[in-house]
Parts: sequence; structure tokens; C-alpha cells
Amino acid sequence: MEEMKKKYGDVFSFTSTGRLYLHLGSVKSLREAHINKADCFEGRCTDFGVLSRFFEEGVGVVNGEPWKELRKFFLQNLKERGIISVKHSLSGSMYDAIKSAVDFIKDKKGEPINILELVNNKCTTILTKMFFGDNGVTEEQIREFIGLYYTVMMCMVPTNLILSGNFARYAIFPFLKVFKEATACDKKIEKMLYAIIDEHKSTYDEEHIRDIIDDYIKERDLRRSKDDPTAKHFTDKALMASLKEFVGDGIIAVSSFVSIIIKILVEHPEEQKKVYEEIIEIVGVDRQPTVEDKSKLTYTNAFILEASRTSDFFPFVPCLECTKETTLRGFRIPKGTITLMNLYSSHYDTEVYEDPHKFDPSRFISKDGKRRSELPILFGVGRRSCMGEGFAMMEVFLFLTTIVKNFQLSFADGVKKSTNDDLFTGKLRIVAHPRN
Repeated sequence: MEEMKKKYGDVFSFTSTGRLYLHLGSVKSLREAHINKADCFEGRCTDFGVLSRFFEEGVGVVNGEPWKELRKFFLQNLKERGIISVKHSLSGSMYDAIKSAVDFIKDKKGEPINILELVNNKCTTILTKMFFGDNGVTEEQIREFIGLYYTVMMCMVPTNLILSGNFARYAIFPFLKVFKEATACDKKIEKMLYAIIDEHKSTYDEEHIRDIIDDYIKERDLRRSKDDPTAKHFTDKALMASLKEFVGDGIIAVSSFVSIIIKILVEHPEEQKKVYEEIIEIVGVDRQPTVEDKSKLTYTNAFILEASRTSDFFPFVPCLECTKETTLRGFRIPKGTITLMNLYSSHYDTEVYEDPHKFDPSRFISKDGKRRSELPILFGVGRRSCMGEGFAMMEVFLFLTTIVKNFQLSFADGVKKSTNDDLFTGKLRIVAHPRN
């Protein structure tokens, strides 16, 4: 894609399996399509593809009224059970899980640790409590789910994400080993989630709402009692597919993202020192960081943004389908065109980021010490951006600041720099020495 961008510019089109794709490789083009012309680019691809295959009827892939109604419900529920509950309680599942991570690291007494495995385990604890409370769904069940979900995600590489339609459905995917394995694992995931949903339905008590599944059942019943036609969108399948996405991405994507940010911090000792000093100055030595500290830790936030920009964690994302013919940069964009968000290119956009290949958190701090507005695009942009972005970034902040406050981090075996692949394959080990 980068070679094509050099030849054709940040906006160009190409075809794959009979569908026209529109490459958007700059912040300006991404915002023009997904914000300024959001009424033209507002739907997910309606053809068969890996996303629609594995998340059919889920809030992340549906369009129109089903998307609007499901999104409104889940967004409010996620806020109440996630961001809002963390802000209002210093003893919630997130703080407890992070404290447990600190205790685990202390017990290792300087032995190398697999940071991804540790954060993954703690994110499992957080998400299990957040979605299912104490209602019989165990962390062991969720870990089994995550093991299966990893295999499903292996099918979602960029080359597969741009394969769609009947040709891909019948002539390509059936012959891909990774697709067969993902399909087998997905069947087990769905069986597991449907069993959890059925158990909730059989024990449901409107007067004692236990978790997000009970909230969903209550919302559906309420709409049905009012003869609200939108109740038909609140199906068991929509709930199952949405939970699959929320729990799977909420654990795997977030734990991976947190671990990458920590890896980048270790690669820049001078930045680790600055972040630690700011934490001590603002938070002090007698307590751990909280969500309320986030707005005060200017440099730490800038570091997280710069690390996010250079992480290459979400390089390419097939995004939205053009629902009516329009123009962009003077080019005619036919109805049915699918946008391809090149986040890697947008994060190195010289029109937005001066000297983009230089690691420089200060680029996100204005002269008056406040955060600048040119933020990296990580979880999408516009109406269909990820609903869990705020919660994910809060987890990043709390894990990073709490670990850095308590430990000085370095790579094991004298390693100076590492790759994301080293992190994901378990080769990367981090040594954490307690602060005095």
C-alpha cells in the first residue's frame, strides 16, 4: 500500500474480488470521508466477508435501524458498567485487577515476566466482572473463549479483510486452512455464549438485574410490552455476536495494546523517567493513580498518544461502504465503494506530524501546556468508531501509570529494542525492579 501511495497519492482506488476499494492514507482524507461526508459513508459492507461471517447481526457489522438501536443500548450500558463505574469506585474490578498485577510482579522479585500474558490475564478478570458480574461465568470459561477467539482473529489479516462477495465466499475462503480452523473455533464460541444466554433467560428476574445480559433481556421485554417494532432487533443472535466482539476484542486487543505501549516505554528509558517523575509530582508516593489523575498527567498522556501513533497496532482497517454516489478530492466515488483506512500512513502524515519518524511526545502538548488536537486515529473515526475506545484508553492509562509508579522496567538479556512479533510470540520478557 505504501508503494501505491507513493505512486498515486493518499487517495486511490483498486478492486478486489469484484469490489471497489477506496484507499484513504491521510488524516485529511479519513476525516473528509468519515466525518464531513458521513451521510455517504455510513454502512458496513453488506457482502459476505470475514467480519460479517463471524459477527453476523452484531452491533459492529449491522446497518441502519438495527445498528442505531443496538448501539444506543450497548453504548449506554458500557458507560454505566465500565467508564462510569470505574470513576465512581476505587475498589472496582479494574483497580483490583491492576493491584493484583502489581502484587504478581513484586512476587517475581526481578525475574523476567511475559507482560502480554500478565495483562491478558488481568483484562480477562476485568471483562468477566464487567460483562457477567458474579453470575456463574468463570474466568476459566472466558480464557477458553479467548483461546478460541485467537484462532478466529488469525483469519482477520488485512489480505483476508479485503476479500468479499460470493467469489470469496465460495471460491477462496473454503480452501483456506485458517478460515476452516476459525470457523470450527467460532462454532464452539457461539455454543458457549448461547449456553450463557440461555442460562440467564431461565433464571432472569426483572427485580434483580445481574449483568449486561439481564439488561439486554429487560430492554427487549420493555420494548415488546410497548409494541415497539424495534424490539425485533434485540435478538439472541445479536446479543451473542455483540458479546463475542466486546469480550474478544476487549481482552485480546486491549491487552495487546497495553503491552505494546509498555514495550515502547521500555525502549525509551528517558521517556520512562519523565513519565515516572510526573506521576510522583502529581499523584505522590502514598497512593496509586486513579482515573481522576488522567487529566492532570499531561506528559504521560502525550507519551501514550505518541506511543499509540508509532505502535503500528492497527495498520489497515476496511471500514465503511459508500451508500450513495459522492465525490472526494474531485474523484467520483460510486455507490458500493468500500473505504480502506490506512492508519499507518495517516500516523506518518507529514501535513499533520512534523518529522513523523521521530518519537516525540511533546508534539501532543501545546505551548500553553494543554493537549493538542491532532490526535492519532486508533479505533476508527466518525459515527462507526469503536464504542470501547474510552474504556480501552482508560485501561492503558491505569496499567501504565500504576506499573511505572511501582517499578523501573527494562528488557531481559540486555535487549535494547524489540518487535511486536516478539511480544505476541512470547519471546519478549520484561524485568521489573521495585522503586525505592
